[in-house]
Amino acid sequence: MKLLSKLSLFCCLFAVLVFTGCQKQSMTTQSEKTGWKYNKPDQGFFNVNTVYHGKCPMGMIYIPVSTAVRGQNSEMMSIPENNAKKRVAASGFYMDEYEVTNLNWREYIAWLEGVYAHDLTKVVLALPDESVWRKELAYNEPFVRDYFTHVAYGFYPVVGVSWRQAVAYCEWRTDRLNENELILRGVIPYKPLTLINEQIRNDKPDSARKYFFTTKYARDYVTYTNMNADDLGDVYFDPDYRYDLNGDDEISADEWKIALDGVLYDAEIRLPTETEWEYAAYGLETYRGMYQQTNTYPWAGDQMRELDDKDKRGDFYANFLRGRGDPIGVQLNGTLTVPVTFFQPNGFGLYNMAGNVNEWVKDVYRANTNFVDEVNSFRGNEFESDSLYAENVLTKHFAGLSPQVRDSMRKVLINERGITKTGGDYRDFKDGDKQSSINDSVLVYKDLTPIEKASLYSNTARVYKGGGWNDRSIWLNPSNRRALEETRCRNDLGFRCVMSTVGGNEHSREYYYKDK
Repeated sequence: MKLLSKLSLFCCLFAVLVFTGCQKQSMTTQSEKTGWKYNKPDQGFFNVNTVYHGKCPMGMIYIPVSTAVRGQNSEMMSIPENNAKKRVAASGFYMDEYEVTNLNWREYIAWLEGVYAHDLTKVVLALPDESVWRKELAYNEPFVRDYFTHVAYGFYPVVGVSWRQAVAYCEWRTDRLNENELILRGVIPYKPLTLINEQIRNDKPDSARKYFFTTKYARDYVTYTNMNADDLGDVYFDPDYRYDLNGDDEISADEWKIALDGVLYDAEIRLPTETEWEYAAYGLETYRGMYQQTNTYPWAGDQMRELDDKDKRGDFYANFLRGRGDPIGVQLNGTLTVPVTFFQPNGFGLYNMAGNVNEWVKDVYRANTNFVDEVNSFRGNEFESDSLYAENVLTKHFAGLSPQVRDSMRKVLINERGITKTGGDYRDFKDGDKQSSINDSVLVYKDLTPIEKASLYSNTARVYKGGGWNDRSIWLNPSNRRALEETRCRNDLGFRCVMSTVGGNEHSREYYYKDK
C-alpha cells in the first residue's frame, strides 16, 4: 500500500514537472503576447533578431556600472578649485586598455591616403602637428622628424592631435570596427582601397557613402552593395543567406536591417566623458556597484615609487616632471614619453591613466562643476535639430524611400507627431560660473560673449586630464582638470577611446516565459 502511494506521488510530481517544462517557451522564437511565430512566413509576419550577443571591442576593457565620489580629493595648493566633490553614477562602458599610439594613427592615415588618393586635403588635415615639439630654446628637431613616423616610436602615444582630430578618429574607428565585423560574417564584401578610390573619383562628391562603409549609413551601404554585387569587378562576394529569414531566397532591405541588428557593435567609439574617465582612472573595485573613497592616484597610496615589492623597489609608477630640469621619470630611447605598455596598469587593467601624456575627454570645460546630472554627467550636449532628428528616424526604420516619400514622412513626424524641442545647444545650461568673472573694461575680452566673459573659456574649450611627462605630480591626480581649445594640441596631450554598452556587458542573453 505504501509502495503504491509513493508511486502515485512520484507520477504526480513527474506530471507536474513535465507540464511545467512544456509550458516554458522561449521569448526569442515567438511572441509571449500574441503567440505569433517570429521569422516564420507561413505562421507569422514579423522578422526580427531577438538574441543579444554583446561583445567587447578590440583593445578595450569593460568598466562596470558604479556610483562614485567624483571631484577634488587632495589639497588645492597652487591649482584652481574647479572640481567640486559630488556623488554621481555612471553606466557601464568599455575603455581602451592603452592610449592611442603613433602606429594606430598611421593606420588611420594610410586608410585616408588610399580612399582619398585624389584629394589629399583630407589626409593633410588628419596629420598630427609634429611642430609641437619645437621650443624656442631647445633642440627637439629629432622629435619633429621622427616621433610620429619612425618605427622606434610606433607604440608611443600619439601627440600633436587636437580634440577635433581625436573625434574624427573615433568616428573612423567605429566604421572600420563594424566594417570588419560585417565582412567576417559575410554580410558585405571586402573592397580594396584602390577600388573605393576609383568609384569615388568617378562619381559625384556627395555619393561617397555608397562606396565605403560608414556606421551611420550602414543599412544603405549594405543594401546598395548587395544589389550591385555584379559591379564589384574582381571582388568576389557570395552573401551569407542565413540572413534570408523568411526563406524566399532573397534578402530584402528589411532583412538586411535585421542582419545588422546585434552584429554591429553596441554603440559608437567616442571620447570618454569626464565622469567616465575619472572613475576609470582610479581603478577601484566596487562593492555592489559603489565605493566610498578614492585614491590620490590611479595606484594605492600617495607615493610615486614602488616601496613594497623588493624586486621593483624605487621604480616609478609613471613618468612626470620630478623637478626643475628633471622631466624624465624613466629614460627610454632618449625620449620624454614611454611606450603605452611600459608602466603597471591600474585596478581595471588600464595603462597610463596618470603620466606619459594627458588625455582629451569629451566635456566642454567650466570652472564650476556644481551643476551636474547625477547619472552619466556630462557638459557639451548639442542635440540635433527637429528636421535632422526626423531624417534619422526615417533612415533607422525605412530603406529605399524615394525623396518625395521621405520628405512627406519627415513632415508627418514634425507636424503631426509633434516632434519638437529635440534640437538645442546645452553647453551653457545651468552654467553658474561666476568664480572667474572679469571686469568688462578689460579690452582684450571686449568681443567675448557673456558666457565667455564669465568663465574666460569658450564653448569650444575641452577638458583634459591625467598629467603628462612635463607635469608635476599633482596633475597626475585623476580629479584635477585643465582645458584647451578643441582645435589646439600639445606635445604632452593624447587620448584614448570608449564605447557605451547597450543592455549590459558582453554576455549573451535569452529570455523565457511560461505559457499558461
